[in-house]
Amino acid sequence: VDFTFYKPSTVTRRIERRMTINQTDDIKDYVAFLANNSSEVMALYRELLIGVTSFFRDQEAFDCLAQHGLPEIFKNVNAGAGSREIRFWVAGCSTGEEAYSLAILARDSMEALGISHDVKIFATDIDRDAIHFAANGSFPESIAADVSPRLLAKYFYKKEENFQIARNIREMVVFAQHNLIRDPP
Repeated sequence: VDFTFYKPSTVTRRIERRMTINQTDDIKDYVAFLANNSSEVMALYRELLIGVTSFFRDQEAFDCLAQHGLPEIFKNVNAGAGSREIRFWVAGCSTGEEAYSLAILARDSMEALGISHDVKIFATDIDRDAIHFAANGSFPESIAADVSPRLLAKYFYKKEENFQIARNIREMVVFAQHNLIRDPP
C-alpha cells in the first residue's frame, strides 16, 4: 500500500499513537520494534487505513440520489429493451455502511416506482478486515443515530445487541478486497 499522498500530519499522528500504545518514545526505537514485530506492522497498517463511514454519511448527497438520481436511472432502464441488471460500485467502502445505504435507497426507489430490477452493488476496499465486517451486515445499536426509524424497522432486525441488515438488502451487495492503486478498473 502506497501512503505517499496521505497527509504527513495524519501519518505522524497515527505513528505517534502506535508509539504511545507500545510505550516507545523514540522513532528509531519504534522502527526497530517494527522490524522485529510483524504484528505491530499490521497494527500500524490498520491504523493508517482510516475507515470513515456511516449510514447515509452525506445526507444531502443521499437525498439527491433518492429524489433524482435513482428514479432517473430506473426509469431509463425500464424504458430500454428488457430488464437489465443495474450495477453500482462503491469504492473504498470500509465497513459497508454507504454500500448498504445505496442498496436501501435503490430498494425504496424501485418500490415507489412500482418496478423491479436486479441491482448489484460492488463494494470494494483495501482493508480485508473491514470487508469481512461489512459482509456480515451486523452493526451496533448506535446506527440508530444515522438511520431513520422507518428504514431501521423496514431493513434491519435486532440480533442480540446489534442490528442485522435484512437479507434482501445484503444480497444486493457483493464485497471484495481491492487495491485501486495496484489494480485500477
